[in-house]
Amino acid sequence: MNRSKTDQESSILRAGQVVGSLVDAVKWGRAGAAAVGEQCDIVEFRVEALGGQMGAVAEAMAACPLPVLLTVRAEEEGGLAALDGAARRAIFAALLPQAALVDVELAHFGTLSSVVAEARERGIPVVASFHDFAGTASLAALESLVGRAQEAGAAAVKFATFLRGSGDLAVLAALQESAPLPLATMGMGPLGRVSRLLLASLGSVLNYGYLDQPTVAGQWSAPRLRELLRELSP
Repeated sequence: MNRSKTDQESSILRAGQVVGSLVDAVKWGRAGAAAVGEQCDIVEFRVEALGGQMGAVAEAMAACPLPVLLTVRAEEEGGLAALDGAARRAIFAALLPQAALVDVELAHFGTLSSVVAEARERGIPVVASFHDFAGTASLAALESLVGRAQEAGAAAVKFATFLRGSGDLAVLAALQESAPLPLATMGMGPLGRVSRLLLASLGSVLNYGYLDQPTVAGQWSAPRLRELLRELSP
């Protein structure tokens, strides 16, 4: 990895970054862009729900004054629309030039290999994501996924898992403290909000809140999450 790419990844994948997740980028438009700097550090565009409005989405991304995280989520991992691999590849290809980060599910690194390759060629860090809406796997199982992501060339790994109790939260905390590359960890469900504060304090690099509407149980709004993390910082 050359120095410029390393510098880009280290500057954007810093501990404590707040990601403001945006579902309706078209409605948000320029009015939202003007105020977003006070609400978060990175804006995530969840584009799978707006696949037919690429021109308007590209314009909104270009108008955003903050780094943009491009996400086109698969339905089985929480996506907002049923898109096949070809449709997702086309959306990624159209919008990659506007992105500072790109999220690709680890399970789809093969299906979306061209997206991963183009992002890396452009020097755009790839976040390998993994979602479990039923529970949290063992520490060993999650560490194995981190290893897979590292071997595949991911710059960071995101884990969002359902917390059935404090034991699951302890697993994510242990994972966060031991990972060999930048990690973003967060819980969903009744313990979701508590987990996001704790894990951000332990070094989670991408900490998600919502800008227009929550997409999972346990999310803070991005401005409130940013405020709380600032209060908790030493």
